[in-house]
Amino acid sequence: MNILAQILGALALLILVISYQQTVRKRFLFLQIFSNTFYSLQYLVLNAYTAMLTCIVSVFKTLIFYNSNKNDKDTSVLTLISLEIIYIIIGVFTYTSLYSLIPIVIACIYTYGTWQKELKITYIIGFFSSVLWVIYNIIVGAYVSVISNFFELFASLIGFVRIFKVTNKDN
Repeated sequence: MNILAQILGALALLILVISYQQTVRKRFLFLQIFSNTFYSLQYLVLNAYTAMLTCIVSVFKTLIFYNSNKNDKDTSVLTLISLEIIYIIIGVFTYTSLYSLIPIVIACIYTYGTWQKELKITYIIGFFSSVLWVIYNIIVGAYVSVISNFFELFASLIGFVRIFKVTNKDN
């Protein structure tokens, strides 16, 4: 077991769980930038290059979404499509087996989830993405990340419930 990879995964986990407790999209996105940075470093240490590259692109994607949100602008559909194409290209160039496509599928789904403005949908997609990450992380030996994926499952559910309560309280 690679200790450095597990430590990086633990840092990513901590930030990720905190991000899912946010009720404001801007704060959620800001924390996701740092979480993805630590995940990319973890996958680099584990030689899981597809996941590493998807996490790096996710950092830039989240910066784009964060700046759009900060400036109260929508991110264009063209930007969404461009990001999805970048993920697919990564998948083509880093393909080693079917399991190496798991991060690509997750990145494409999750990109849509963070692109659209409804935080409830983001949290639901986060839940299902976590299930796929569990499978992938077991395969590549990112054991702390498996634990983090379970935390993410629960954190996304709790975040969804919190958003649901805030929405119902406002109505």
